[in-house]
Amino acid sequence: MTSRRRHKASAFLPEYVSRYRDRHGKWRYRFRREGFPGGHFKTIFGTEGWLKEYAAFNNPAALGEAAREAVRARIDAGSLGELKSRYFAVPERLGPTETTQKKIRNVLERGLFNEREDWLLTGVTFEHVDALIAMRRKKVIDEKGRETGGIEAAKKLRKEMVRLFDFAIKSKLMTGNPAREAERVKVAAGERSTGFHTWTEEEILAYRARWQLGTKQRLAMELVLWTDQRKCDAIHLGRQHVRGGKFVVRQSKTGKQLILPIAAPLANAIAAMPPTNAMCFLMTEWGKPWSIKGFGGWFREQCDAAGLSHCTAHGLRKATMRRMAELEMPNKTMKSISGHSKDDEVARYTAAADQARLAEAAIARLVAWEMSNLVPGLDIETA
Repeated sequence: MTSRRRHKASAFLPEYVSRYRDRHGKWRYRFRREGFPGGHFKTIFGTEGWLKEYAAFNNPAALGEAAREAVRARIDAGSLGELKSRYFAVPERLGPTETTQKKIRNVLERGLFNEREDWLLTGVTFEHVDALIAMRRKKVIDEKGRETGGIEAAKKLRKEMVRLFDFAIKSKLMTGNPAREAERVKVAAGERSTGFHTWTEEEILAYRARWQLGTKQRLAMELVLWTDQRKCDAIHLGRQHVRGGKFVVRQSKTGKQLILPIAAPLANAIAAMPPTNAMCFLMTEWGKPWSIKGFGGWFREQCDAAGLSHCTAHGLRKATMRRMAELEMPNKTMKSISGHSKDDEVARYTAAADQARLAEAAIARLVAWEMSNLVPGLDIETA
C-alpha cells in the first residue's frame, strides 16, 4: 500500500494494515499484502487478540497444527465440508457472473456452512433445515455493526440449500433433499417488506437543490437515475463505455449487454465536472474507482446532508422504474432499461402505478354515476 492511500490519522498502523470509517462511524481495520490472503480484523485494535490476527495474516502457517486439523476435519468424506468443496469448485454452479457467485457463496457460508462443515450429510434432516431457516429469519446485528437476517434472507437461504442438496444427490453424496422437505418461508402481513425506499419527485428535487451541477454528489445521483443501473455497474461507467453517443453497458450481475441513450440531464451533469483523464466518471477523493460498499456508504452520507436520510442509491433505480410505470410503459420497455429478465421483477412497480391510476379512474366514474342519478342532497347546482 502506498503512503498516499494512508491518511495522517493512520500513520501509526503496522505495515500492510489500513483503516477506514464505515457508515456507522466505526473504525474498521483491514490487512492487504500482495501474495497473502487478506481480510478484516475481527478483534479490537491493539489488543492481544488483534496482534495474533496480525501475525496470522503475515504468516498463515502460524495458525498452528490444531487449526489445520480442524480444517481437515471439516472436509471428511460425506460431510458438509466435502459438499462445500465440491460445489464451490465450479463457480458457474453458483451463478453466471462473479457478483452473483459471491452473493450466493455468502448466503451459504453465513446460513449453512458456518461452523457446521463437520456435519455428516447422512444426518442432515428437514428439521435441521427448518432450524437454520428460522435462525436466518431473525434480524440481528453482526460483528460489523450491520443488520442481517430477515424474511428475504431466510427465503434466499432455503432456495440455495435446495440447489445445493440437489447437487449432492447428483453427486451421490445424498439420497434425498432435506431442503425441499422443509417448510417454505411464510410471510405474515406485518412482516412483508417493501425494500429500499423509492425516491419521490420531491426528494429528487430536494437533492438537486442541495447538490448543484459540477459536484460529484450531483453526478452520482444523475448517473444512477438516468441509467437505472445497479451500483456495481453505475460506479464503473466512464467515457470508454460511450459509443456513438450512447452507453454500452455489460451488467456484472446478469452478464447482459445494454445500449442506453445518454439523457440530457445526465450529459449536463457529466459536462459540468472538471476535466479528467480518469477511466470512471465517479472517483474517490484518492482518485481511485469506488468499491460497491464504499460508494453506498458515501452516497448515504450525501443524502443525509440533503435531509434525505431514508434515501439510498438503490432507491434511485426504483424511482426510474416508478416513473416508467406511471407513464404506462410496457414491461418490455422497462426491462430494456433496467436489464431485468422477468416480468414479475418489474410487476411491483407497475402494480403500484396501476393501483393509483385505476383507483382515481374508479372514483371519478363513481362520482359521475352518482351525480347523473341526482341523488337527493348531492345536486349542488344552483337553480
